[in-house]
Order: sequence, then structure tokens, then C-alpha cells
Amino acid sequence: MTINVTKIIRKTMGWCPNAAFANKNEEINMVSYEGKYTDKIKGMGFRGFLSVLHLVFGAWLIFTALRVLANPMIFPWWYMDINLFSSGILLVVGLSSMMIFLNFAKSANVHRILALVNIALLIAFLLYLGQFLVSSEFSYSVFDKPYMGYSFGLVTLLLFTFIITIPSALTFFSKPSGERNKKFLKAILLVLIITFASVGVYYLYLNKQKDSMLTAELGNKGEYKLYKIDPGSASYYDDAHSYFLDSAGDTTGHHISLDTFQAMQFLQKRDTGKVISWWDYELEIKAAGKEPVISYASKAIKSTIARPASLYDKFEPDEKVADVSMFFTTSSEDVAKGIAEKYGANSVYLPKQRINDLIEVMMFAANPAIMQKPGSISRADNFDETIKPTMANKLITGADLKNFDKIFENKDVIIYELK
Repeated sequence: MTINVTKIIRKTMGWCPNAAFANKNEEINMVSYEGKYTDKIKGMGFRGFLSVLHLVFGAWLIFTALRVLANPMIFPWWYMDINLFSSGILLVVGLSSMMIFLNFAKSANVHRILALVNIALLIAFLLYLGQFLVSSEFSYSVFDKPYMGYSFGLVTLLLFTFIITIPSALTFFSKPSGERNKKFLKAILLVLIITFASVGVYYLYLNKQKDSMLTAELGNKGEYKLYKIDPGSASYYDDAHSYFLDSAGDTTGHHISLDTFQAMQFLQKRDTGKVISWWDYELEIKAAGKEPVISYASKAIKSTIARPASLYDKFEPDEKVADVSMFFTTSSEDVAKGIAEKYGANSVYLPKQRINDLIEVMMFAANPAIMQKPGSISRADNFDETIKPTMANKLITGADLKNFDKIFENKDVIIYELK
């Protein structure tokens, strides 16, 4: 019998052969475990990484588009146009990205064609929304903008479009492999057609719902539409402003009250010249068959417009808008009379609920050099010095005026006539 003196000495000192064996196996297993996942990630390659990127972006864009489409706001209708068109593009791009992730067509050439379609759609997305930029650039994060009627500024729109184009751009410029399969291309084209057709059907459904609310066609040619909004419809609603006045060819429509509608009917029956008012209310004046002195803002106060549309906006001359602003902000009744006569206006249309909110903008338009930006007046602190002396305040409060007679008043509107 051979005695292993070395083993006896090592056991005496606490050495355990089983423990050493277990540690060795654990070390082997650990290396194997780490290598398993590391190699798997490394084995994905560039195309595998792109596939995952398409999954993430595709799911995000589909969710974004469906979330916007699920919350329709029919009025103003141009807002609905933006939501449907933009969401339709994002939905198609998202579905196309999911096709690439699912390897719907195994050919890299087909993937590149899909990526090219996505890029073309996103360029259309950029150009289209570039016509409806907002003035306030970063009031919300870039990724909140789609849920707010795609209310991008130029910088946020460029950033958003660049981000969502990344997967398609990488796919398009990747090295092609495989052959094109015409059957898959036809299937992809069919999916795109079905998607756009579905959005189109949804658009027609909402348009039919909108038409069912039409109450009256106003103006000299019936080009101004008045809609009666009922509770529960796919639109903003409140009891005080249950009508919506709109026009396809003018500035943004807005909700109005029954009192405002009655004021429009009164004005329609009057034999007047031009009507002086702020441009926000030009729709009401035109719907009554009269001509407002100004129908839009000037370029000098473009920053005060919430969402100017660069494609079709027709700005008023700076001088004319400044004069109308001076009419309402001057403390001199004679100055106001001179401005009205200058533009052939013998009626004044005043919304009682909002006029004080507009005075800051009017003061800015009347003298941009002094009023560096809207908001520089604190109405609470400077009412007596800045607002109380103005013609707007005098007209609203019914002060004794030598040149203007009040001919109509209800809860929401006051109408004056030049003596």
C-alpha cells in the first residue's frame, strides 16, 4: 500500500480535493455562461442590430400614430388634416420598419427599397409640417409634439425627423445582398395601400360626422360655415361656446357662443362700411357679410401668432396692423377716430371676454421698439397706467365718448358706430 505523504500533509492543512474540483467546474461554467451571451450579441452583426433598431422605432411610431388617431378633435378641421396626414405617414413608416424586423422579405435589396420608401415619406412629412410651424419652439419636449397636433417648431421638427429616419437611412446605405422578390414587393405595396386607404376611410368618417353638425352657411357666398357642437362629439365642447365658425380659405376658425352668433346676425343687417376689430375676429365680421380693416397679423408681429402657416399665410402691411393696434391702445378718442376714417371704417366690433388679453399684443404691434416682446406688461400691476386709459377699455366699460355710439351689446360682444 502506497501512502501519499504529500496528500496527507495537504489534507491536514485544510485542503479539500472535492472543493477544488467544484471551483474548477464553476470557473468553466462561468466562462461558458459569459461567452454564451457575449458571443450571441457579437454574432448579431450589423444587420441584426439594424433589425432591433427597426423593431424599437417601428413599435414607437405605430403607437404614436394610433394614439393621435384615437383622439380626434374635429374642430378646427385643418388641425384634423394635420393629424390624419402626419399620423398616416408615421403609421406606414412604422409598419415598414416592422416588416424589416420580421424579415418579411429576406432580401437585403427589398429592405433597402422599404427604407427608401420610408425616407421619401419622411421627407414629405418634413415638408408638409414645415408649413405649420409653431412660434414657441421648446415649450414641450420633441417627443410630446405629435400628441399636440404635431406642433413643431423648425428645430424640433428637424430633430424629430432626423431621429426617426436613422434606421431607414442605415438600412438604405448598408451593403445589399440577396435577390429581389417581386411577390414580396407586391405584398408590401398592398400593405401600404391598405394602410393609407384605412386612414382615408377614417378621414371620410370624421368628415361625415363634421358635416352632420353644419348649422348655417354664412357670408356673401356661403363660404363661412357655422357648426353646432353637441356634447359627446369628437370635438372640444363647453356649454358657453357650443358653436364653431370655420372657413377653408381664411385663418383658423374658433369656437363661439350663441351671443356671438347673435352679434354677427345683428351686424349682418346693418348697412355699414368697413369694420375695425382685431384680426382674430375677421371670420365673424366676414361671416356677417362685412369687410374687416385687417384680416391677419403683420410680419412685424409674426411671433404673436400661435401657428403661422408659411405656405398660404397672407400678412397684412405692418403700417395697417400698427394703426389698428393704435386705435385700440391710444388714450385719445380723436386719434382713434382719425384711424377709423383713414381706412373707411364706421363700425367697431369688440369681443368683451378677450379684449384685455389682446392689449399686450396690440401695444407690441403699435410700437415694437418699446414693447420688446408680448408679456412685458403686467396687467395686474400696471392696469391703471397701461390698460385703463386705452380706447379698448373705454369702449368695453361704456365710457362717455363723443365720436362713437354703442349700437349693440350682449354678454360677449359690443358693437359701436362712428358718429
